[in-house]
Amino acid sequence: MRFTSIITVALSFAGLVKALPIESRGVSSLNGVTYTARNSDGSCQSASEIVSSVKLMKSSGVSKIRTYAQECESLPNILSAIKQVGGMTVLPGVWIDGTSNDDAEIARLQKVLNSADNINSITGILVGNEVVFNNIMSSGQLVGKINQVKKIAKGIQVGTAEVDSTYTSDLMAASDFAGVNIHPFFASATIKDAFSNLNQRYNTFKKSASGKQVYITETGWPSSGAASGAAQPSLANTEAFVTSLSASSLPYYYFEWEDSNWKGAGVESHFGLLNGQGKAKFAI
Repeated sequence: MRFTSIITVALSFAGLVKALPIESRGVSSLNGVTYTARNSDGSCQSASEIVSSVKLMKSSGVSKIRTYAQECESLPNILSAIKQVGGMTVLPGVWIDGTSNDDAEIARLQKVLNSADNINSITGILVGNEVVFNNIMSSGQLVGKINQVKKIAKGIQVGTAEVDSTYTSDLMAASDFAGVNIHPFFASATIKDAFSNLNQRYNTFKKSASGKQVYITETGWPSSGAASGAAQPSLANTEAFVTSLSASSLPYYYFEWEDSNWKGAGVESHFGLLNGQGKAKFAI
């Protein structure tokens, strides 16, 4: 799975929530968000638009950003914005699909790492997103890509993002940290059980991570689109899920900052905190 206007977020975290509340208690803060530097029509955002997006995240209480690819010159512009606002980090992605594009993606990342003066704002590098889950390549092939990126990573930790069911032992061994995508929506959980589903799966996965840092690199709930079994998309359900996340101490990146209308009419285009016009869907 793969956002630019004002939302208001207060910076505070409560303890880990045991279950999703039926009644909204209000969003307190967001740990992190996934961000694709594209406009609603799929065109790349300009450098100034990317900087503006990051500044809006900062003013909204978001401190961590996850990306998927080296497209649109997003990483150097995100790093530039972070240098201006301070107090934020980025977990950049390298889009791997087993084609000749892989080497070009890695080369673009290397160029940024060689030129940016604040790479300490990079918390890690994600090589690929659900490529094993989607049968794009084997875990062994992905391990090879991870090792390739490690050679140019300048000491930054390198890992990948997979779903909890497709993390093989060789993939875990090769990763400096584990990025896991957990979507209660696609597990057909009811909104009442959604947070419990996420929390249980995170804790189960963490036990298999050999003590490594685990990030929930995607979790979210769509505001529109087709149902996934008992999981119903709606604005109220999105707000309820975000509310529970914001009151937890889980290390998550919410999927996603803004609706990706360029993906088409499917449910994946409706996961944003903001709609495709950059307006907040609900008060955060």
